[in-house]
Amino acid sequence: MEKPFIKRMDNLGKLFHLSNADTADARETIIDAIANLADGKELPEGYNDRILEKEPWIGYHEFHVFSDLLVVYYKVDRKNRIRMITITDHEELTIGKLPD
Repeated sequence: MEKPFIKRMDNLGKLFHLSNADTADARETIIDAIANLADGKELPEGYNDRILEKEPWIGYHEFHVFSDLLVVYYKVDRKNRIRMITITDHEELTIGKLPD
């Protein structure tokens, strides 16, 4: 996992103004999604997993944890791996800059 992803995972509640219960739910959802992706499975429909098509995110995937809490990842197909890039919201995703 990329350092920004780990940093954001550690600070979900603070960064996205989540309650303790929502933070715990978000972490569990993200961890379950990572496990599914690592096993080569598709995410359930409710995650709205999709390939991004706008610069600078072309070729990256994103899925929804909550309506405005997104996880960006990249499939490294030739190695059958995934890279977890960041946890973000729609505003940051639209700006197109990876958060620190």
